[in-house]
Amino acid sequence: MLQQIRDRAQGIVIWTIVGLIIITFALFGLSSYLTDSPTVSVATINGAEVTPNDFQRAYQNYQQRLQQALGDKYRPELFQENKVRKQVLESLIQQELLNQELARSAYYAAPEQIVNRIAGMEVFQDEGKFSPERYKDILNSQRINSFMFEQQIGRDLTEQQLTSGMLLSGFVTDDELERFAQLQNQKRELAYLQLSRSHYLKSIKLTEEEIEAYYAERKAEFTTPEKISVEYVALNLDEMAEEIEISDAEVTDYYAQQRESLTRQPEQRKASHILLKVENADEDAAALGRVKSIQAKLAAGEDFAKLAKEFSNDIGSARQGGDLGYFARGVMDKAFEDVAFSLNKGEISKPVRSRFGYHLIRLDDIREAEVAKLDELKEGLRHDLQIERAEQNFYEQVDKLNNLSYEVPDSLTPVAESMGLELKTSPLFTRQGGNGLFANSKLVSVAFSAEVLQEGRNSQLVELSDTHVLVLRRAQHIPTKQLALDAVREQLKARLKNEKVATRIIADSAAAREQLEAGIEPEKLARSINAEWKVAGIVSRVGQKTDTELNPQIRRELFRMPRPVAGKQTYNTILLTNGDGAILVLSAVTDGEGFADKNRLNAQRKLISVYAKAIQSSWMAELQENADITRRLDSLE
Repeated sequence: MLQQIRDRAQGIVIWTIVGLIIITFALFGLSSYLTDSPTVSVATINGAEVTPNDFQRAYQNYQQRLQQALGDKYRPELFQENKVRKQVLESLIQQELLNQELARSAYYAAPEQIVNRIAGMEVFQDEGKFSPERYKDILNSQRINSFMFEQQIGRDLTEQQLTSGMLLSGFVTDDELERFAQLQNQKRELAYLQLSRSHYLKSIKLTEEEIEAYYAERKAEFTTPEKISVEYVALNLDEMAEEIEISDAEVTDYYAQQRESLTRQPEQRKASHILLKVENADEDAAALGRVKSIQAKLAAGEDFAKLAKEFSNDIGSARQGGDLGYFARGVMDKAFEDVAFSLNKGEISKPVRSRFGYHLIRLDDIREAEVAKLDELKEGLRHDLQIERAEQNFYEQVDKLNNLSYEVPDSLTPVAESMGLELKTSPLFTRQGGNGLFANSKLVSVAFSAEVLQEGRNSQLVELSDTHVLVLRRAQHIPTKQLALDAVREQLKARLKNEKVATRIIADSAAAREQLEAGIEPEKLARSINAEWKVAGIVSRVGQKTDTELNPQIRRELFRMPRPVAGKQTYNTILLTNGDGAILVLSAVTDGEGFADKNRLNAQRKLISVYAKAIQSSWMAELQENADITRRLDSLE
């Protein structure tokens, strides 16, 4: 069937057909078309599946966001892959549970809301106005289907409505706000004894016996990472498209065929209206009678704006004399819109029934559609045509690559020669991934699979994206290797010293705490153990100008300590992240005062937001508890 479609597709017609095919590939992935083996889902949530492609797409998006956020500081090896994969899967499960609950509760975003949200996104605007052409170009460049994008915007809006509903339904009593102020503005009196890691390091001496014993106990920790290099052949739709020549005449013809969809600014109408709402069927006849009576007043020459202010139930526009401003198609109620776009300038409609009630519409102005010029779009249109013509060959080549690499499982050389592809070799990379293409977790997983690593066979088709696939095989494998003691001696000594320092600091901190609790003078104790006694004084929960130099970890632990009994002190020992030890002495707690009137509303909103998030978290936990969820993350191994 697919081949028949390809054979018969001609010119622009292929856009519609291939468009549908692309959407299907985007939803289910190429592999589902190229193998008869069933796909094991990564998770099922009340019968709905999270497919391996869903998971890989979410995981890659997560990695891309991390790379964008961290820039040059991004290092994939710093993140525990298993932990990250579990977090990504849990987020997908929560998203599916939320979608199911929203559908069950019939929560939907109105088309007008979706249109307004997209039109308000700066990325789709040109000179401050929504640009349909820019919208289309950006989605095309990202390989995003507009229908699916708009569905996602609708889901986002629906989720925001739900969150807003929880937020708006929350309330805070005066007593709760007062208690919040007491905690938020609370101050605590602190002094602490600090044991310096650098002081302890000077006194640590290691014997050769200790070093050798430490190495023997932790030999497995001192190894070189396993590495692999792979040979691979790849197909990339964008690269194939670049090789196709498209003449200027073809671009011009395509521009003419697509002219209606290439408007920079669609036709807009400026209208005013008078609305008489109809809440139920019983009110219909009466509302129609009233609107006809207003229609008669207009026919008699009365002013439209004055009548709108007097009679219209649309409070927002009534104040403006019924003025709705400019709008394009797809924004207003369809019945209203159809009439508005059929009127001549200055004409007033007959009564129009919409889902809101009865309208009288006056057309005030018309902004003609602005069509982008060919010169502005030429290269983008040329690329569209290149992609259109390359797609058919791309999917055929993908099919061929999949079959050939399976039929000749022990080499990629004949596959590359038969298809005219370059056989490439990667640099060595570890199980944590490498750089560029080889940072992709799916590719790394396949490279280290038993099929490739142990059996030495060609891999299955690896789908890096909907338009980029490859097949790989092992080129070089370097197993993990035990490092000799001399190779890791300095690293080992540093670790052993740090562990010994931490052990001694913890022991000395506990002993010092006992002495402080027994009443020893702090300064005397500090001198005796080469520590430093510091009086921080009054400390706020949020750093003030007077205490900004206080270690954040100390501040955090201070406000977790129990309130001291009158006349006594509370103690706590902690090991700081910099290796120092600290014994905290809490002498007094002073509750904060209530919020000033100017800050009261913001504080109330903040507390309501905290409550709303807690409610949402509990709600999601309840959804998970009552759902039938199966996780199969190991199916990706």
